[in-house]
Amino acid sequence: MFTYQYHQPAEYHFSMDSIHLAELVADRLQTRTDLASLRVLDLCAGCGVIGMELSWYLREIKHIDFIEIQNCYIEHFHKNVTSVNRPELQLNFHLLNYDELQNDIWKNKFDLIVSNPPYFHEGHGMLSPSTFKNRCRFFLDSSFENFILGIVNSLSSNGQAYFLLRPLKQHGKDLLFEIKKLLKEQSATAKIISQIRGTDVVCIEKKIGVRLDK
Repeated sequence: MFTYQYHQPAEYHFSMDSIHLAELVADRLQTRTDLASLRVLDLCAGCGVIGMELSWYLREIKHIDFIEIQNCYIEHFHKNVTSVNRPELQLNFHLLNYDELQNDIWKNKFDLIVSNPPYFHEGHGMLSPSTFKNRCRFFLDSSFENFILGIVNSLSSNGQAYFLLRPLKQHGKDLLFEIKKLLKEQSATAKIISQIRGTDVVCIEKKIGVRLDK
């Protein structure tokens, strides 16, 4: 069960995958002694569910940024901040395309990134009559490649990103292999660490200045 009663658009509700991802990440990080100083990003945040759930389990976390491209989520996000009712938390919403994470202003900015991004690529499923729903489900505003490159650029040295990845082998794609190709010239690694209801959980780890064999 999720820990707060969340406000969200009536047209599209978050899935329990997001709730389980927050719990999984919290379990992996619970023994860290630097939680209070972690710079955290909830990417493709929607109404902020993953980041807020994470703040419930890891109470020492103080600062979380949220990046979302659809402005209809802004009102719901701020209602959820009110519901969370923890004035000591700094919860900042940015209305941005994740392409922006490749810019220098975001370079090495976050120690931890969590994300439930769109699962499908254009042409890999039936589009809905709703543009809003399509943007939630499909990589339409940019590409999967730019999603990965944005994560790597904005991760700090020794930073980690955890995100959900739907296998698309039925469409002839091996997305983990594609991620590793993108990271070939980066000081970062990617691996599947778990599954949530049939969806892979991928962890990207970044090591600045260290050449890693892929």
